[in-house]
Amino acid sequence: MVTTLLLNFVAVLFVSMMIEGPLKDSLAFGWPQSLPVADNAVLPKLVERSRLHIGLIVAIAIAVVVHLVHARTVFGMQSKAAGLNPKAAKFAGVPLASTLIKVACLFGGLAGLAGAVEVMGVKGYVTTDLSPGFGYSGIIVAMLANLHPIGVIAAAVFTAATFVGADGMSRAIGIPTYIADVTVALSLLTMLVALFFTQYRIVK
Repeated sequence: MVTTLLLNFVAVLFVSMMIEGPLKDSLAFGWPQSLPVADNAVLPKLVERSRLHIGLIVAIAIAVVVHLVHARTVFGMQSKAAGLNPKAAKFAGVPLASTLIKVACLFGGLAGLAGAVEVMGVKGYVTTDLSPGFGYSGIIVAMLANLHPIGVIAAAVFTAATFVGADGMSRAIGIPTYIADVTVALSLLTMLVALFFTQYRIVK
């Protein structure tokens, strides 16, 4: 996790180089952004005059597929074993190095797909500030879901509703948007404490 977080800076600088170079939009008045997405590549809306697009269905479908791969395939069992207990997995014959690389490439690709969906469905072009912290929100969502692919759907809806609701309350009655951060943080701490008590017990 630490390695991939640090590589975020490398990725951001690479994107910055591309949108300042070959992908730069010459009509953006000097603002660093890429050429706009072609009209026929824009994701269709699920609800007109809203930001809800077909990417939601894509995300749900991918979560279901990942769950099936994780639960019904040899690769899924190997990745689960490598994550839960690397030493036992290696003793059982699981190739830890190749499994780690496969998992990193697979889910790194899914993260890239999520970025592409954001560009083609909402933003319309690439900028260096495209993500306001989606990666860190993804870590919170994964922990709230206890790393379960199907649980991620409910955890993502809860987290998104919390942040969007906080923005709405801030505009309507002046409540600070930081209430969303507090709510999500408390939810995460509650989840971690619950997991602690399910894995350990107090012996008198």
